[in-house]
Amino acid sequence: MTSKKRRVLLVDEHQTVFRLLEAIVRIKGYELLHAESGQKGIVMARQEQPDLILLDVMMPDIDGFKVCQYLKDNNETRRIPVMFLTARGAEGDLQAGRKAGADGFLLKPFQATEVLVQIEQQFPGRDSL
Repeated sequence: MTSKKRRVLLVDEHQTVFRLLEAIVRIKGYELLHAESGQKGIVMARQEQPDLILLDVMMPDIDGFKVCQYLKDNNETRRIPVMFLTARGAEGDLQAGRKAGADGFLLKPFQATEVLVQIEQQFPGRDSL
């Protein structure tokens, strides 16, 4: 039986974050998809049906809270776990993220091991490498 490669969608306008996370998730054999805006993230989530979405809060078009709320309200995307990847760690922001339906949070700057632990927790039943 062949296991399907896990796909993670990063919604963040910064290429440096994409390159760093791509190197980190490759350690576990995951594929990283990238959308540079909230609108593109919504489209890609619907088309690609990733296993997990890492979503920045601060984006140029639609903020991450609104993107998350849309994804959780949409039948096509509501079951995809969404984790905020953000520099905004204030309690008010965490509460807004939870209210929007976030499944978790990773605060920038992040450590590779923390990213992998948090991602692995979103994939129940998968053996760790």
